[in-house]
Formats: sequence, structure tokens, C-alpha cells
Amino acid sequence: MPTLADLERRRNKRVKVQLPVRLDFNTTEALASTKNVSLLGACLNMNREILPGTRVALSLEIPKYVDDDKLIGEVKGEGAVVRCEPDTKDEQPFGYELGVFFSNFMPHDEDKLYQYLDHVSREEEKQIREWVQKYREHIKKRKKEIAKKKKAIQNKRKARIKKRLKKLAGIKTRKSRKKQK
Repeated sequence: MPTLADLERRRNKRVKVQLPVRLDFNTTEALASTKNVSLLGACLNMNREILPGTRVALSLEIPKYVDDDKLIGEVKGEGAVVRCEPDTKDEQPFGYELGVFFSNFMPHDEDKLYQYLDHVSREEEKQIREWVQKYREHIKKRKKEIAKKKKAIQNKRKARIKKRLKKLAGIKTRKSRKKQK
């Protein structure tokens, strides 16, 4: 049976992006950064542990990526920590990886986050398409180089065979001359 995390992945694509985050919980404020974000939640890196189930107010900072000031800046929302584990994958020796499930956003902030994540996804897809195109061109170039090398090898073989045939023909004519004498 699929877990809640599996279902979430099917509904909203997570985008790998690092954004600064401020969390407020239990009258405490902490700073973190995102590893990936979707409209349903985020994976965060931070230097302290927060128990799963803890309700948090959060503020993400959307960087300038368009000229429209309405689509950049602070995005405020609320959520709950669903997991907190020591971060062994990154180089942060005492860091934690948190999973935060978003419950709601301030008016217009969800759309601001959606627009940014959509932009980042499109840019990532564009880079992938460009890479694939360059790779295809590289493969095409290599195929031409290989075909050229094969042709050169075939020509060398043909030249050697012709040379051997001429040599053999020369030997046969000498033998036939000797026989005639």
C-alpha cells in the first residue's frame, strides 16, 4: 500500500531548489534552507531537531526571477513537521533533514509559490532538452567520425589486397616466363 509520501509525489512534482526559510514554532524562530519544494510540502536542511507533529509557521523567500514584484519576495504559510532525521547525505555534520507538510498559505502566496516552481521546472526541462540536443549532435558527429575511420580502414585493406594481387601476378608471370624458356 502506498504511503502518504508516495501519494504526495504523484500529485505534485517536487522541485530541487534552495530557498531560505524562517520557521516559527513553540515561540522559537529558526532558519533553514529548502532541498526541494512542492505545493504540498518541502524538505528542509537545518541545524536543529524539531519533533514530528510540531506545527510551524514558515516564510520562504522567492528570489527575483521575473520583473513582476508581485511574484517575488516572501511567501508565508503554515504546516507541520512530518519527519526529522539526522542529515547523513550532506556535508553538514550536525544537520537535520525535515519534511514539512504545508497546510495553508497567506492569500496569493500559494499562487506566487506555484508560479516560481513552474518557472524553475520549465527552466530545468529547457536545460535538459538543450543537453539532449547537444548529446544527439555529439552522437551524430561520432557516428560520422566512425564511418570515416571505417572507410579509411576499408580503403587501406583494398590497397593492400591490390598490392598483394599485383605482387602475385608478377610472380606468376615470372614463373610462366621461366616455364616458357
